[in-house]
Amino acid sequence: MGETEKRELIAISAEWSIPQLQEKIADAITGDGPALSATQIENKFVDSNIALVVNTSGSTGEAKSVAISTQALIASTNAAHKYLGATPGDSWSLLIPTTHIAGLNVIARATALGTKVIDNRNVSDFVDADFISIVPTQLHRALTSDAKLLEHLTAAEAVLVGGGPISESMRKSAADKHVKVVTTYGMTEMCGGCIYNQKPLEGVMVELNRDGLIRLSGPMMATTYLNDALSWQNLTADGWFQTSDIGEFTD
Repeated sequence: MGETEKRELIAISAEWSIPQLQEKIADAITGDGPALSATQIENKFVDSNIALVVNTSGSTGEAKSVAISTQALIASTNAAHKYLGATPGDSWSLLIPTTHIAGLNVIARATALGTKVIDNRNVSDFVDADFISIVPTQLHRALTSDAKLLEHLTAAEAVLVGGGPISESMRKSAADKHVKVVTTYGMTEMCGGCIYNQKPLEGVMVELNRDGLIRLSGPMMATTYLNDALSWQNLTADGWFQTSDIGEFTD
């Protein structure tokens, strides 16, 4: 058997502008450029099907370098856009860091829609967009103290809120103020959010193991941990990714 074909892996530079990063992500997806790592990494080459390498948060242990294939990234983008009803020409607003999968997804999704991502980080006046991705603390700030951010959120067709749960009172407050919240659940290993408003995206399968822990499967599952392939094999031995999150099914 021959060796697996490789491609170059380079770290995303903090000096790149968002338009430059969007162009390089597009090239990573098409194969016209190197694969990209969100952080500095020892690996200089990865398998040719890998487009992105993104670290987990490390909140439950040592951070893992998650290798995400082109196919997984495209599957995640397509499933999200189908759920949201996004069409070519629609726009995405970037309000979160590009060091994690959620921020990189915003750029990849804008690229898929044929639009330039709107960088609304560190601005005093927001440029409205069709879709936005934020974390719960940003939603709380918009609802309690940041009128300009609230206006930006209300102008969107959907506001994805992930990275942590939101309370029912916050959800109700958002609805009362006409923010169209879509809660998301997922992780870097599933190319970000794969369950929207408690419903799996197209192609995503969910089950609970005997201990009540969530197991996930789908075409957006990552390929491996570059720095811990054995752990990846243990977590995905039967084709399902074993999370450490307790879940339950509701009607």
